[in-house]
Amino acid sequence: MLTAGLQFVGGVILVILAGVTLTKSADTLGKTLGLSAGWAGVLILPMATSLPELVSSVRAVLILAPDLAVGNLFGSNLFNITIIAIVDLVQGKGSLFYRLRDGHALTASLSIVLLAIAGLGLLLPFPAIFGGRIGLDTLLLMGCYLAAAKLITSYERRSLADNETENHSEALHPKRALFHFIIAAGVILVAGTYLTDASDVIALESGLGRTFVGSIFLAIATSLPEVVTTSTAARLGKLDMAVGNIFGANMYNMFILGIIDIAYFPGALLKASSFEHLLTILMCVILTSLVITGLINRSKKAIGLFGFDSLIIAFGYLIAVAVLFYIRTG
Repeated sequence: MLTAGLQFVGGVILVILAGVTLTKSADTLGKTLGLSAGWAGVLILPMATSLPELVSSVRAVLILAPDLAVGNLFGSNLFNITIIAIVDLVQGKGSLFYRLRDGHALTASLSIVLLAIAGLGLLLPFPAIFGGRIGLDTLLLMGCYLAAAKLITSYERRSLADNETENHSEALHPKRALFHFIIAAGVILVAGTYLTDASDVIALESGLGRTFVGSIFLAIATSLPEVVTTSTAARLGKLDMAVGNIFGANMYNMFILGIIDIAYFPGALLKASSFEHLLTILMCVILTSLVITGLINRSKKAIGLFGFDSLIIAFGYLIAVAVLFYIRTG
């Protein structure tokens, strides 16, 4: 298992380095297209920062480890919400929530809808199509994501006048940014494969189980680009882009769930997955609801450098990890 551990650490380092490059390149390409910070943060950046989740989850279904794949996506959503506490720490003293715009409540609510559809796919016998390979819930999930993306785009266009003025000076030429994006994506492809294979070995040899390892270790590793992106945006004072990236990534992860269902040849993916993932979904819904409450309430209460809402979110994540560890199976 030592070799698998070193392979996992090496994959993590590659994901961090490639994730930074992906984010910078995606930001440059977004500015070239004249996109607002909010739109880019919710819909463009997640396509770059969620690439590790896509690659590792596809790899997981190819090695017939559905719980590792599904756990990676749901666990990534759970950890991503916790990144808000990191943003709160980086942005300085006082609560983060009263400094954010109202539009994040829309994105957070839509992420709950997509999570609920995925949860229903675990519980209910949705009919399978295309020879029993793809569940109807997958098509519903992907269709709802596209509808949500369209709704967010319309909202961003209506509120564009209230957004901050974008600085269109670019550190990279668009062609060079595209080249860097492609190279970084290739690195992610290799790193994601190593991460998934190492996680599978760790899950089997340690006895922790694929659900727990996928939901915690692999999920945190593949969410590192989100950590880098949001922390950088927060230090630059772009708090709305930072938080927008978090919920945009959570929505996009559910679209990825549909993609890997198509890649899972033995049958409908969610039907082959453990009911334990419902706990992760439930905790995601609870923590996201707390974020929505914070956005509406806009409390300025803080304990040290952390807002009170952020502390509750971080504490909730630790509880979820403890419970997942307690109920873990193979």
